[in-house]
Amino acid sequence: MFWIYWNTAWSLIISGIMFATIVSHPDAEIAEVRAAKRLM
Repeated sequence: MFWIYWNTAWSLIISGIMFATIVSHPDAEIAEVRAAKRLM
């Protein structure tokens, strides 16, 4: 039961870090999307 709680906590923490990174570096995210489209 305890590991389920920790999995949820880590998921939330990682999501928060990802969100903060995207918010603080929006142009980096756009550049990444453009690079991905160029590859496809």
